[in-house]
Amino acid sequence: MNNIEGRIKIEISPNPKGGLSVEIQSNRPVHASQIMIGKTPEQVLDLLPLMFSVCGIAQARGSLKAIMQQLDIPTSQAHEKAREMLVIAETAREHLFRIFMDWPELFNIPRNNQLFPFITSLIKRMSEALFKSAKAFRLDSELQLDRPQLNQLIDEIEQQLSSHVFQCPVDEWLTLKGIEEMTLWATGNQGIAAMSIQAILNNNWQGQGYLLSSALPELDVEKLTERFHHCSAKHFIEQPDWDGQLYETTPLSRQKSHPMIQSLQHSHGNTLITRWVARLVDLATIPQQLRRILHEINGSTDDTFKPTAAHGIAQIEAARGKLIHHVEIEHDQITQYQILAPTEWNFHPKGLIQQSLSHIRSSDKKEIEHIARLLINAIDPCVGYDLRVH
Repeated sequence: MNNIEGRIKIEISPNPKGGLSVEIQSNRPVHASQIMIGKTPEQVLDLLPLMFSVCGIAQARGSLKAIMQQLDIPTSQAHEKAREMLVIAETAREHLFRIFMDWPELFNIPRNNQLFPFITSLIKRMSEALFKSAKAFRLDSELQLDRPQLNQLIDEIEQQLSSHVFQCPVDEWLTLKGIEEMTLWATGNQGIAAMSIQAILNNNWQGQGYLLSSALPELDVEKLTERFHHCSAKHFIEQPDWDGQLYETTPLSRQKSHPMIQSLQHSHGNTLITRWVARLVDLATIPQQLRRILHEINGSTDDTFKPTAAHGIAQIEAARGKLIHHVEIEHDQITQYQILAPTEWNFHPKGLIQQSLSHIRSSDKKEIEHIARLLINAIDPCVGYDLRVH
C-alpha cells in the first residue's frame, strides 16, 4: 500500500493593498482512517505502518495507545517510556533526513551522504534493543532491554550530530546565548547547521515571516472527545481550531522554553531565524532526552497501570507536532477511527503557514520563493507541497 500523505498547494501573489496574499489548499486524505472501521484492533495495528511513510512510529504509538485506552487494557510505565524513546528516535531520523536531503539544495552547498546508512537503520536498531522481536506496537509487546546497545546508540546519535550537523559538541552548542554568540559560532564553521544560519544572516532574512502565533495548549480529553463526536467533526479534522482560535504545533512550540529560543524570541520574535534554530535545538536535545528516559525505565512489568478513562484518545508529540488518534471499539471491531495530524493545524487556510508567508517582505519573486521554502522547511519539513509565486 502506498503512503497517503497527499499534497498541499500554496499560491503567493501580490496583494493590491500591499504585502502578499497567500492561498492554501490541501488534498491530504485526512479521513483515510475511516478504512479502519469494521476491522479488529490487531488488523489496524498491522495496517497502519503500511499507510504512513512519514512519522509512522508516532502513528503506530498513537493507534496502540488509543486502542488500549478504549479497551481498558493495562500497560506499564516501562513499556510506554520505551515506546516514547522510539518516537523521539523517529524525530531525530526525520530531522536528519530532511536536513541532509533539503538543506543542500536550499543553500547551494554540497550534499553529504555519509549519514544516510545510520539514519535509515536507526529505528530498526533501537526497536531491536527495546522489544522482543522488535515488536513495539502490539497488544502483546514484550519489553526486552539491551542497555549496552541502547547506550551505544544514544552515544552514536550524539557523535553524529556533533560531527556532521554542528561540528562541535552538542552540549557545547546548546549553551550558546543570543544572536551574537550564534553568529560567532557560525562564522568559519563548515557544518551544515552553521552554513544554513550563515546564509540566513548574510541575506538578512532572519526577521522574515514574523508572526505573533500561539502554541497549541493542552487539549482537555473530555472536550476533545466531544469535538470528535460533534456533527462538525469532519471540519474539525480538516481545519482544526480550539475555542475558536488557531494555533501552531511545531518544533518551536516544543522548544519555546529553551534559553536559546527565549533569547531569539526576545530579539527577533517568531521569525525565520527563531524557527530555524528551534529545529536545531529540537534535534540537539534528543540524546539527553533519550538518556533521561532510559534512566527512568526500570525494566519491570510491576509498574502496570490502567487508563483513567476509556476515551480511546491518544495525544502524541511527533516530529511535526501534536498527533491525535481517536478510536471507538465494539465487539472487537473498530466502529470509529479519526486522526488529527499537526499538519492540519499548521497549514490551516488561515493559520500559521498562511500568516507567516504573508509577512514575507520582498518584491523579488525569486527571493520570495526562497524565503517561503525556508519558512515551510522550518515549520514542517516533511509535508509534500507545491509552491507557486505569481
